[in-house]
Amino acid sequence: MKRFIAVLIVLAALAALSCSRRVETGYDALRLVDALVADSLPALQELALQAGKSSGTIVLVGDPVRCLELSEDMMGFDEYDNVDARRVKDGLPDFAGETIVSLLDFANHPYDSLAASEEGRQALREIAVRSSISAIDSLCRCKVLILCSPELAVRGGDDVSDFFEKIGCDVPVIYSADSTFSPAAECFEIMREKNLFTHNISWPVARLLMTLPSDAGRPSSFVGFEDSLVPESFADTVGILAPNTFVSYVQNKH
Repeated sequence: MKRFIAVLIVLAALAALSCSRRVETGYDALRLVDALVADSLPALQELALQAGKSSGTIVLVGDPVRCLELSEDMMGFDEYDNVDARRVKDGLPDFAGETIVSLLDFANHPYDSLAASEEGRQALREIAVRSSISAIDSLCRCKVLILCSPELAVRGGDDVSDFFEKIGCDVPVIYSADSTFSPAAECFEIMREKNLFTHNISWPVARLLMTLPSDAGRPSSFVGFEDSLVPESFADTVGILAPNTFVSYVQNKH
């Protein structure tokens, strides 16, 4: 009997330690998410209902260069058989019939400067969440969201997932800070698993949106992309960085 009581005491101590560790390492919800849910839940739920459908778009958000690089990759991505999803090339883009929307965040770029301070890291979390709202609004109708930045992935990925869960949004969120991770391959496999492909027989279509610097204290908003609005500090034109993306955008702009 004494031995049994001793075992119970040990188990209780281990349980307490386990609970303590869960508290210490638990997810700290972003106040912005809770505020949005408290103030605008019905409107956000309406957006969520319209998102996550096969007729929607694949939305890339974050660092402009990384968004454009991934968009360019996905425009011609051919690693799978489009019929049976075997890992073999079949000469047809794996995202045939899909619309790839890049939300280019020029207003807050570069992110690495934000990641250097606690205030900046908090800002990155909020940028990720606000961008996710833009992704599911009527302009994009997102069905898969990809965060194109290691800083956004580390700081804001869990916040976007938490936000989507709280508003009932069934949009997969893809993010990773691992340089060997393939967002395109992950996106294909998720879309295959969830039957999110349009199954249209056509080349992928690219769309571009961008953020502009806003007044102090106000969040940036996305507008239609215009070459003339790209900051002078940006290294190259979109046409140089992502020629297929740019040509598709111009051809389908109107």
